Amino acid sequence: MNSLQDKVTLITGAVSGIGEASARCMKEAGARLALADIQDGSELAAELDAIFIEVDVADHEAVEAMVARTVEHYGRLDVFVNNAGIEIHSPLVATTPEDHCRLIDVNLNGVYYGLQSAIRAMINNEGPDRGAIVNTASVAGLIGAPGLSSYNAAKGGVVLLTKNAALEVAAFGIRVNAVCPGIIRTPMAEGFEAMSGGMISLEEVGKTAHPMGRLGEAAEVAKLICFLASDDASFITGAAVPIDGGMTAGPSAGDFANLDMNG
Repeated sequence: MNSLQDKVTLITGAVSGIGEASARCMKEAGARLALADIQDGSELAAELDAIFIEVDVADHEAVEAMVARTVEHYGRLDVFVNNAGIEIHSPLVATTPEDHCRLIDVNLNGVYYGLQSAIRAMINNEGPDRGAIVNTASVAGLIGAPGLSSYNAAKGGVVLLTKNAALEVAAFGIRVNAVCPGIIRTPMAEGFEAMSGGMISLEEVGKTAHPMGRLGEAAEVAKLICFLASDDASFITGAAVPIDGGMTAGPSAGDFANLDMNG
């Protein structure tokens, strides 16, 4: 386990999915947790001996208050997992301005506001290593996907925002990286399956989309986040790391099922 012993760690979108899995992973690694979400997380916070902060990350003042509350309670901020996000499936021409703006506000602007506030807090830490930030992007920030234009635009923005932030704060001893998950078994993904009325099978989508032939699990993404947040990743910054079962590597492994491996 990558040690995060006594690292003050703030996680947005912490109540379910990748955020919850990251909270559990980081707690096991010794972190002191602040959990933030738009939905109630008081029960999870009590379980993990954490503080809970209700926040809409699209509100920059609320994000500033979230970071200030964390620093007020623990005295500092060492790790920030910029994870909150939403997903809307709709063809570009059928997406309403309201849906597009809400998705950009949460998935891109929310990450931007989180970076601003977390960096300001971390700069006050003693150096040379002042903090680590991990943004949750997506394979949708690396490759296109029909029906996800607004989501892709936001996640692509997160990937480049990660790189820009990493360049700006490297001299201050703050590292900034992103994870780019493929299709992960989370309540958000399961909700999309339910909305399809049985027309879409999450398991089948995972088998088809990933050369490894299965869905990813939130705990697998959490382990990568924990690593990037830890001192074990001390020379990694500005990276957007796919965790996608090979999705962005090329065609599905199924396309090569009959390949002669004997030469």
